[in-house]
Amino acid sequence: MGAFRALIRNESRTMAGLWLYCSRRTDGIDGDAVAVPYGSGGKPIFVVLAVVSAVEAGLFWLIDFGIVVDVLLLVLGVYSALLVFGIYAGTVVRPHVISSREVRVRYSSFYDVRIPRENIAALRQVKESHDPRKAQKFRDGTWLSHDNFYETNLIAELREPITVTRPLGATETVRVVKFQADDPKAAVEAYERLGVS
Repeated sequence: MGAFRALIRNESRTMAGLWLYCSRRTDGIDGDAVAVPYGSGGKPIFVVLAVVSAVEAGLFWLIDFGIVVDVLLLVLGVYSALLVFGIYAGTVVRPHVISSREVRVRYSSFYDVRIPRENIAALRQVKESHDPRKAQKFRDGTWLSHDNFYETNLIAELREPITVTRPLGATETVRVVKFQADDPKAAVEAYERLGVS
């Protein structure tokens, strides 16, 4: 039941992200916080998936399954296209956030990991590519944000382990967080500029 609740929560957040995107607002950027965009390389894939979902929904009208089934398939097709657009919109309206209080590593509606600044030993720019089969697992206390084709360019080394909640509710304890930003150099500079003096 926990996974089902998490799935409903993620879909609700996805639709909320679509609303924020349409109203040109962002989520979680306040005070001295700096938005750190990510995932710009994935935009073409989201566009293709959304268009394919919409075309697929339209093609079902060419086959006569009966009005009830046709309407149901159309609704499901439109909903799947909205979900794809919503996931993309979430990457835009929910960027990573660096502030004087914390670093937030996010991916659309699926996760939001808050790391207090006092728990971060170092935030470094290191570009790495990861094997997708191994990246799914938490190894040696390392969590990999696999939102950009299993490539990361920022590493946050932690003083104390934190608990990371996966999209369907399972939790893991990690000491290293690897993630991707469109401009990792600017992210590190913002982290250093906003550091506690």
